Amino acid sequence: MTGTPQMGKPHIVEPTETPRPFLKALISIALVWAFDAMDFSILTFVLIDIIKDYHVPLTLAAAVSSATTFARLGGGFLGGLLGDAAGRKIGLIISILWFSVFECLTGFSIGFALLFVVRILYGIGMGGMYANGTPMLMEMMPAKWRGLASGLMQSGFSFGYIFAAILYRLWYSDLGWHNLFFIACVPAVLVAIYIWRTLPESRRWKQAQATQNKRIPISSIFGKGRTWNTLHATLIAIIAFSVTYPINTFYATLLKEDGHFSTAVVANTIIILNVAGILGNLIGGWVSDAIGRRLTLVIASIGTAASSFVFLHIANQADRDIFTFLIGFFSIGGVWSVIPTYLAEHFPTGVRSTGQGTTYHIGAALGGAVVPLIVSGMANSVGGLAAAMTYSVAIASLLVIIFASLWRESKGEVLE
Repeated sequence: MTGTPQMGKPHIVEPTETPRPFLKALISIALVWAFDAMDFSILTFVLIDIIKDYHVPLTLAAAVSSATTFARLGGGFLGGLLGDAAGRKIGLIISILWFSVFECLTGFSIGFALLFVVRILYGIGMGGMYANGTPMLMEMMPAKWRGLASGLMQSGFSFGYIFAAILYRLWYSDLGWHNLFFIACVPAVLVAIYIWRTLPESRRWKQAQATQNKRIPISSIFGKGRTWNTLHATLIAIIAFSVTYPINTFYATLLKEDGHFSTAVVANTIIILNVAGILGNLIGGWVSDAIGRRLTLVIASIGTAASSFVFLHIANQADRDIFTFLIGFFSIGGVWSVIPTYLAEHFPTGVRSTGQGTTYHIGAALGGAVVPLIVSGMANSVGGLAAAMTYSVAIASLLVIIFASLWRESKGEVLE
């Protein structure tokens, strides 16, 4: 079962951008994603502190991250509506300011209930940021470079994880976990100011607004033969999150609890994971422009499944470092390198923010929030957290291979 190009579509001329605007967009949107990911990742380093300070079990502490991820769905939908109606740029700036405010307020959380609410509100802004930033970048990039831009932008998440690891290593012992969020909220605001002052609106969005006689309804993402495209984008997003979020959520906790490693070892291991993710994103994005999105996803998923047993061998430093690098390269890097452009290529411009923002964050809610809860819940019955992580990552990798084969190759297409 494959998606097919629509017959009788009008010829679409790809708007040309001078190099400087799309370079500005690439740098600024990748940085925003990095600083957004930095805050999100800090929470994974301090799960043990949340458990101790608020006297809650691991599953409930992990539910904070899951609640944030669920809230991203609402933010992705609402932010997508705003971006499709008023423009990518205004939607992006509002989303950045929103999540920065609640990132700061995380540091003031004096009880578990307050922390839970603040992180839900933070997630709304995080969802809106992706729903506007990613379509804006894909619309501004020439078709032949979209895969590379996708990998560069997605590498921002790994940079964010590294920033969080550095922040944790340098200041956690002296400042405590609350103060880390006060520091982390500043950079994204600075980038928002830069975007407001220097980044133009997407010319493709402006062209679509000028040529449409009336606004495209949200239901169009399911009409005109696009139902499978939308369902497929949703399924791919769910599975891609299922590949990486057990790693993002629990690897630092696994190293602390099962390995009893020092703060330095935990931070260094997470840095290795995400340096590999950056390389995997850059190479995967470039490769996807050469051999296609589908084959890139298949190769990366095979590599991820083959490296997934790393969690069972963290006691051996050589095994831990080598296979941490490999699973970071193939999962956080390879699988995710194509996702931003892959999802963008599923939707027409008039509803791209809504379609991409919604399907991506359904993936975040189910694959990114529910799957880690399942992993933590089944840990005791399968031999521990390490085994649960291995099984879930390997199974999700197999599903990526299956579903990647069920949609057309879209590399190089002019965005509809």
